[in-house]
Amino acid sequence: MTSFLAKFTLRLALLLIALGLLACQSTGSLESDSVSPNGVSSEADKVSVDRITYVNSAGDIFTIKGDGSDRQQLTGGTQVSSGPTGPFMAQGIDFDSFHAWPTWSPDGTKLAVSRVRASGGQDAEVTIQLLEAVTGRSKTVYDSDFPGLVADGSPHYLYWSPDSKNLSFLASTPNGLTLFVTDTETDSPNIGVERGAPLYYSWSGDGNSLAVHIGEEVKLFRDLSDPVSGEVLATARGFRVPAFSPDGQWLAYVNQTESGSALFVVQIDDLAHPTRLTNVGAFSAFMWSPTGEELAVADQPASNTVAFERLRVVSASSGEERTVTEESLMAFYWSPDGRRIAWVSLEREQQTFEWQVSSVVPGAVGESRSLFKFHPSGEVFTMLSFFDQYAYSHSPWSPDSSHLVVAGTERMPFERRNGHTPTGARVFVLDAESDTPPQDISEGTLAFWSWN
Repeated sequence: MTSFLAKFTLRLALLLIALGLLACQSTGSLESDSVSPNGVSSEADKVSVDRITYVNSAGDIFTIKGDGSDRQQLTGGTQVSSGPTGPFMAQGIDFDSFHAWPTWSPDGTKLAVSRVRASGGQDAEVTIQLLEAVTGRSKTVYDSDFPGLVADGSPHYLYWSPDSKNLSFLASTPNGLTLFVTDTETDSPNIGVERGAPLYYSWSGDGNSLAVHIGEEVKLFRDLSDPVSGEVLATARGFRVPAFSPDGQWLAYVNQTESGSALFVVQIDDLAHPTRLTNVGAFSAFMWSPTGEELAVADQPASNTVAFERLRVVSASSGEERTVTEESLMAFYWSPDGRRIAWVSLEREQQTFEWQVSSVVPGAVGESRSLFKFHPSGEVFTMLSFFDQYAYSHSPWSPDSSHLVVAGTERMPFERRNGHTPTGARVFVLDAESDTPPQDISEGTLAFWSWN
C-alpha cells in the first residue's frame, strides 16, 4: 500500500503542475489536452463510436479519434462540453484523485474506471465509477473499504458483459480477491460470484454465464442471480483464462493427460464429453477467433518464464493447425474481423518489445510485418503480462481491424546524444495495413480502442 500511495502522491503533484500550466496559457494546442465542444442534441451523439480512451500522467481520462483529433476530457477540472443550454462542466474540480484502467462498454455509451482519492491523511478511497462517454457525468457503482490492488498499478480489474448491462470486476476485500457482478442499470446490490486466487474468467457471448478458473478448478456459472452457484467442469492447470466460443456454445480449457498438457473444447450442453484438440506446453494461453472457427494458441515448455515460445492457429473442428510464429512473445490479439493476429515479441537481451502482425486467413498466411519497437508503460506491461484476460475487456485494435493503439516509449536509437532526457509514455497509433510510421497522438500511460 505504501508504493500505491507514493504513486498517488507523484501523480497528484503532476496534476497540480499541469493545472498551473493550463492557467498560464492563453491559447490551446494539441498537446495541452484542450477540449473540443461536443453537442448532445441527438441520439447519435450519445454513443462514442471508433474512439480511443487513454489516461494521462496526471490520472485523467480522455477520449480521442484515431488520427489524434477531437480530444475530449472526461475527468478533472478542465473538461467542458456544450449542451442545449450552453457549456457545462461535466464534473467539478478534484485535486485529490486520479483514475485508472478505463474500460469501454461494448455499445460505446459509457466507460468504467477505477478512481483513487486521497482522504485527508487517511487511507486512500478506492471506487469504481461509470462515466458517460460523451459528457463525462459519473456515478459510483462500487466503494471499497479495503484499498488494495489486484495487480501492479490496478485497483480493480473491470470487464463488461457483452450486452453492456452488467459490469464484472475483481476487487481486493478483507476476505481476499473477489469477483463481483453489478447491474449498472439498476440499484441492485453487487453480487459476489467467487472468491480466491488466482482467479481468471470470461463472459459467454449472450452475457448470461461466466466461466471461472480459480485455483485449479474450472467452474461454469450459468445463473448469476443471488445466491450464485457454479458447477465444476475440470480440475486443470497450466493456463489462466477459460475461453467461451463467440456463440457461447463451446468452452476451451487446458487439462493434464498421461502424455502432458492438452487443449480441450467441450459443448456447454454436453460437459461430460470434451474433445482434445492439440498438445500444448507446460503453460499456454488461447483465444477463439471472432468467427468461432479456430483458436489461437501460444505456449511454452516451462511454466516459470514470462514469454511464450510459439504461436499457432488450431481448427476447432478438426484440430488441424498451422504455425504463425516461433519466437519469444508476450501477448497476441485477434483482429475484430478474424483475418489477422497482432502479437508483441520480446527481444530478451535488450528487453525491447515489438508489435508484429500477420494474416492468418487459411491458405493465405503471410509473412509477419514489424509495426513498432517500443518499451511499454508500466500499465501496458501489466496488460501484456496477463493479456489473455485483458484481451476480453480492453482492445488495442480499431473496430475496422486496420489500426492498433499502444502506450509506451519509442525504442531509443543508440546514436542519440548524451544528455538526452527521454520523454514519458506516449500514445501511438499503428497502421496494420501499410508501412505508414506510427503516429504519436498524445501523452498517456494507457490507451484502448472502443469496440464499435
